Amino acid sequence: MDQINFFPKERISTGKPLTRELALAVANDPRLHSLIRAADRYLDTIGYTEHGPRHTRLVAQRSRKLALDLNLSERLAERAFLAGLTHDVGNMLGRTMHGLSSAVLVYPILVDHGIEYDDISVILMAISNHEEDIGVLVDETGACMVIADKTDVHKSRVRYPDPQTQDIHDRVNLATEKSQLIADSTERLIRAEVKIDTAIASVMEYFEIFTSRMVMVRRASRILGCRFQLVINDTELS
Repeated sequence: MDQINFFPKERISTGKPLTRELALAVANDPRLHSLIRAADRYLDTIGYTEHGPRHTRLVAQRSRKLALDLNLSERLAERAFLAGLTHDVGNMLGRTMHGLSSAVLVYPILVDHGIEYDDISVILMAISNHEEDIGVLVDETGACMVIADKTDVHKSRVRYPDPQTQDIHDRVNLATEKSQLIADSTERLIRAEVKIDTAIASVMEYFEIFTSRMVMVRRASRILGCRFQLVINDTELS
C-alpha cells in the first residue's frame, strides 16, 4: 500500500493565511455581490424576509466582532466574517439545503483569492452547517457565525411592511424594534437583547418561530465556552 503522509514534518503552504486585507478583498469581489443579489431575489419570490446585502453584511460584521470580543484570534475572526458574508448565497439554487449550495458556490471565489486551504476548509464547514435542521457545529468559526445569523431579527428585514400580514415571520420581524448582540469575555456571556412591539406580535409568537434557532445558538455558545442569555423587552427569558 502506498504511504500517504498526512502530517509532514514541515508544513506545506497551500496559499496565503487569511488576513483582514484578504477578507475585504473577497468581500468586495463583484462575483460574490452577484450571488448575494441573486439569492435574495429568489427568496423575495418565495416570500421570505430580506437575506441580501443588509443581512449578509450584518452577519459578517457581528460574527467578526463576536470573535474579537471573546478574545479569539484575528484569523478566526476573519474566517467568521467571510462565513457570515457568504452563508446564504446558495438560496439562489433553492431554499432546501442552501448551506451546502452556498459552500459549493463560494469555494472557487475563495480559491481565486489565494486563501490558504486550512482557512477555506473551516469557512466552508461553517457555511455548510449553519442550518438548524441539518447543521452540526464543529468549531468556534461556525459558532460565531450561527449566533450572528440566528439573532438577526428586525423590522428592516420585512420587504412589504403590513401589520395585518398573516405571515408570522413578517409579523415578528416587523414587531422587532431593536435587536442587539453583546459578548462579555470576562463573564463568558453572550446576550441577545430584543425589543418587541407587542401590539404587532407577541413574545410567544417570537418563540414559535425562533425556538429551534435558539437551541442552535445555545449549542454554539457552549462551543465558545459561554452562556447564552435572551432578553426580550428587558425581561430575561433564558
